[in-house]
Amino acid sequence: MPDINIRYMYKGKNNSGIVKLFILNMLFVLFFTSCNDELSVEIPLAKTTMLVYMVADNTLSGEVGNNMNSIMAGVENNTLDGNVLVYTDQSGSVPQLINIVKKKDGTVVKNIVKTYEEQNSVNPSVMASVFKDMINKYPAESYGLVLWSHGYGWLQGGNNTKTVSTRWFGQDENNKMDISDLVMALQEGPYFRYILFDACFMGNAETAYALRNCTDYLIASPTEVLSGGFPYSDIIPYLMSGNESDYVKIASLYYNYYNEQTGYYRSASVGVTKCNELEALAAEINKLITAHATALNTFNASSVQYLESYIPHLFYDLGNFVENFSTEAERASFEQQLSKTVVYSACTPDVLSVSSSGTHFIPVNHFSGLSTYIPGSNNLAANASYHTMEWYTAAGWNKTAW
Repeated sequence: MPDINIRYMYKGKNNSGIVKLFILNMLFVLFFTSCNDELSVEIPLAKTTMLVYMVADNTLSGEVGNNMNSIMAGVENNTLDGNVLVYTDQSGSVPQLINIVKKKDGTVVKNIVKTYEEQNSVNPSVMASVFKDMINKYPAESYGLVLWSHGYGWLQGGNNTKTVSTRWFGQDENNKMDISDLVMALQEGPYFRYILFDACFMGNAETAYALRNCTDYLIASPTEVLSGGFPYSDIIPYLMSGNESDYVKIASLYYNYYNEQTGYYRSASVGVTKCNELEALAAEINKLITAHATALNTFNASSVQYLESYIPHLFYDLGNFVENFSTEAERASFEQQLSKTVVYSACTPDVLSVSSSGTHFIPVNHFSGLSTYIPGSNNLAANASYHTMEWYTAAGWNKTAW
């Protein structure tokens, strides 16, 4: 039988008989349909609803509990109006949508909103269905999204020969999510004021450009993210707000948290990207790449700041790349636009990188807040994939031999 949606407002003094009859009729209908129909009542709009989408049916499954406790601590510290939802899909458990609630006495509890059948959480239709559940059950004036999992930038795949646990986005068992699939899922959901990637390598120009119409701000790391992730106990109150200054605060809290650590755990980079400036940034790079297309056909990237230990490298610092093939006068306009696009960036003196050759610390002397790929003859397979990214044409790489 069909769902019953009740939306009504009664105002006046002369319709009491009609109202009583209406109520009796509705009670009759509800009595005979309550076993089969879902009753939905219009829910008042919250100021904000944020969703942490945890894809943890992988090696990060053991981190869910710690991160959930940190989120609950953040909700305890929060005083702003809104809803904090967590979707979890971890090894050995069916996926659940959970509402983290602070009760009147100040205690924080987890309320299970929905339990799902076993599903592939990096399937775009599955992700879109979770967005739909969020909108229907917790409507709000604005929405925020945290994407929590492994990540590998604009590329698929990765390696698991890691001695220190890190993240690369979008792995549910052996399934991974292309950026194009992520965009498809996001287009089926609400418009998000921000998207925070708690995952490795997602702070790249290619991904940011692909998501430019899905969110206002992107908060992400161009390097690897340690498995402990973002300090949710500190950042939840700022995730519930809707201002650029709050997103900058989130990024600075993340950076400061790891910059105060020692050894392997003093490793973090982060950028806050203003997405409506990305097309202008691409236009500036396009002018430079077009002007230097011939030189870039044989460009040697060995002097550009790389941000991982892969051979060949896949993630370079965007600003330093431009510095390496253009004059100061040529790139002045680009650098001005870059400062408008990346409104905050910070990086520890070295960043951890784990690859098949072992665990390394990469010294970072140049950091602009976004990484980029540099096509070349040493990675033809990556070049072919790169052609599918919107950034490839927007940035002018189609004017080169690559």
